[in-house]
Amino acid sequence: MVDNGHARKYLVIINPASRGGVARKAAKWLLNQLKSKHVDHEFVLTEYPGHAEEIVVDRGGEFDVIVSAAGDGTINEIINGLMKVPSKDLKLSVFPLGTGDDFARNLGYRTNNRKQSLDAMLGKSYRSIDLIRYNDRCAAISFGIGVDSDIAREAYKWKVFRVHAYLYSGFRKFFLEGRKRYHVHFEYEDKTFDARVFIAILCNAPTIARYVKIGPHAKMNDGILNLTIGREMPGIFGFFLFVLATMGGIHGLSRYVSFHELQRMRVECISSTYVQIDGEVKKFDQGAVIDLSVVPKALKVLVPKQSLRSRKLPFSSVP
Repeated sequence: MVDNGHARKYLVIINPASRGGVARKAAKWLLNQLKSKHVDHEFVLTEYPGHAEEIVVDRGGEFDVIVSAAGDGTINEIINGLMKVPSKDLKLSVFPLGTGDDFARNLGYRTNNRKQSLDAMLGKSYRSIDLIRYNDRCAAISFGIGVDSDIAREAYKWKVFRVHAYLYSGFRKFFLEGRKRYHVHFEYEDKTFDARVFIAILCNAPTIARYVKIGPHAKMNDGILNLTIGREMPGIFGFFLFVLATMGGIHGLSRYVSFHELQRMRVECISSTYVQIDGEVKKFDQGAVIDLSVVPKALKVLVPKQSLRSRKLPFSSVP
């Protein structure tokens, strides 16, 4: 492939554990395609959490495109690596092999279409997207506190069962464990929010967990982050709000839910808190302070050409 007058060089980062370990076959197909098309590329298999970020930091500057053949967790690692590589022209490409693939879906990928992903990888169409910075790290899709973090944390124990693990964990949280409440303290846009909530998610893109349009007004390139707050409520109410969120994001009709726009936010952990970051779970200790902000158009991502014409995708304008 030629880009800006020179041949592109690709680094393909493969997480062999994605999709419960069945991603190896799809990744092999991708590598065979690149070889048959005489594309200049190398590939690396990740071996442990954080390895993808280390690979990008160590070797990213040698390439023009970093390809993630993995899920959202590995994409998050790669993005954090890319933010440490000085090249302004380095681009990310996605070959979706995860359980939710929220990053790819929000960008217009059909996650079961290998050829579409390959064409995007070898094409020139790209978008510049915002990122969420939290302290010294970044997220692409969401930063959430509340029941979604608990669901993700429990589901991780049975990750091999993929979507079924999330469904089982969600059923337990909504119906078997009683009223869910999480004490949060936010400061944003000269406002203070201190209360017990069911869920609070800072969104850079509208859709999480594959189908849940939790931040329906979020755009990935408008320089604004969207905060969705669901106030304390019984679990059964929370379940129905999640159902409404899958129906085009109409959960905002509930008096329990509010939407906010901001560029910066400060979170104080009143107690030890689990946080969901692009689908992965991280624990912050009691008293921890988290500074969050938007990083406008920080990342260039290759996308399917036809997706640039779609007005259904979460972007403020069609390039």
